[in-house]
Amino acid sequence: MYFADQVISRPDRHCVGVATSKTVTGPYAPASTPFTCHLAQGGAIDPDGFQDVDGTRYVTYKVDGNSKGHGGDCLNTVPPIAPTPLMLQQVASDGMTLIGEPIEILDRDALDGPLIEAPSLHRTSQGIYFLFFSSNCFTGPLYDSNYATASNITGPYTRSQVPLFITGDGPDLRGPGGLDIVKDGTRVVFHSHMNNSFGYVGYTPRAMYTANLTFSGHTVSAS
Repeated sequence: MYFADQVISRPDRHCVGVATSKTVTGPYAPASTPFTCHLAQGGAIDPDGFQDVDGTRYVTYKVDGNSKGHGGDCLNTVPPIAPTPLMLQQVASDGMTLIGEPIEILDRDALDGPLIEAPSLHRTSQGIYFLFFSSNCFTGPLYDSNYATASNITGPYTRSQVPLFITGDGPDLRGPGGLDIVKDGTRVVFHSHMNNSFGYVGYTPRAMYTANLTFSGHTVSAS
């Protein structure tokens, strides 16, 4: 089980950790050292595991650069804008032993606002890798679920011109993001604000949604 938690000595930073159990229901025991931290770059959050068709295991995560930003939305719309790259780390069959160095597979651009985050990988039967992610600040209506595709897991990834989910796609979707995909790729889950006001977690309730996916080449649609 991968998770993110605050660093005791730096509560404004997070590290990614890993915990193991002999049964899926637990109890889980955390490893004695973090999986990855990137503290100098702002920390690390949003881990997600992925197993390729050849059995190779990876973990994707976000370097939380906006945590050390200079202000504005999600602390990172006042220049200079800090990078918030999505990383790919190969791991051994135990899911926690690192193999090689992490690889940056995507970073924010001008259309992403302060950040990209919440990476989740899927490979289709056609051999196309889909990297799902959210962009913009989760506290506002521009937060979305987007994706990029590549023919190799390490990239380069090409962004879709049209996000998968944005505010207004459905009567209840307001800032839909934090998407994760089930192993067979047929369905995703994601969250959305529950009313027309936006704010930090604890002030604006969010609900979980699910949708079916249909893949075609380098595009995907939801229903």
